[in-house]
Amino acid sequence: MSVILVGVDGSPAALNAVRWAAGAAQLEGADLKIVAAYTTTTSDYAPGLVIPQDVIDAIRGEVSKNVQDAAAAAREVAPDIKIEGSIAEGDAARVMIDFSEDASAVVLGSRGLGGVKGLFLGSVSTSTAAHAKSRVVIVPPDASINEGPIVVGVDDSKVSDPAVAEAYRQADLRKAELIAVHTWTPLDADALHGFGLSADEIDEMSNQAVEAVSQRMAGYAADYPDVQVKRVVIPEEPGKAILDAADDSAAMIVMGSRGRGGFTGLLLGSRSQKVLHNAKVPVMIVRQ
Repeated sequence: MSVILVGVDGSPAALNAVRWAAGAAQLEGADLKIVAAYTTTTSDYAPGLVIPQDVIDAIRGEVSKNVQDAAAAAREVAPDIKIEGSIAEGDAARVMIDFSEDASAVVLGSRGLGGVKGLFLGSVSTSTAAHAKSRVVIVPPDASINEGPIVVGVDDSKVSDPAVAEAYRQADLRKAELIAVHTWTPLDADALHGFGLSADEIDEMSNQAVEAVSQRMAGYAADYPDVQVKRVVIPEEPGKAILDAADDSAAMIVMGSRGRGGFTGLLLGSRSQKVLHNAKVPVMIVRQ
């Protein structure tokens, strides 16, 4: 049985992520594991300070309540799924990364209690998205469980294949339309006109790109014949094109962890980071 892991910290953003994760677990026939992390270490400014045991017990009690409240929220969405709760001592990001070894997906809110207003993506979400061993879904605070399309970014190379495969699977599970976004240049049409390209030349380049993307996706289309696909092939900056296609009505954006231009060792590419920081809907990062 696969397990979807969701991290909680008592914040409304985390509870929203729990509701999304519960719906995903029900859809995928998976168990839901709710995890909360806590730490009792003191700062470098007071290395000799010993935290009293009753304070540690109070911290553990509060964290346990966060897990119980999250389980109640999950049952409201999916009463029939199996739910397990766990608390772990340690840095929250490290705990989620370690637990991801045995999970099919990790789900987190984009910001928790420690989030700074205006900062779209917290450090725990950023670190987990970059280093987890499984799929990672980041759920924005106001994101709802939409029945809209699945949006995926597509390269004309095998780099995007894992994300495309997962996007097809998600669209099939949800009986949703799949919007495949490919940008063949980071320049928009106005900029291309400025370089002397005519509308006919731009159309021809777009048609060639459409053909390349169609060939890239052909095998997946055969595996998921019921999935309706809309291709968006345009001259545009990739992150912007994906965000525009999703807007606030998509069910999910699916991204690879790195694009074709990614450096070896760079765990989260600039395009994925841009989408994570600005998306209004849940974003799934699929490991290469």
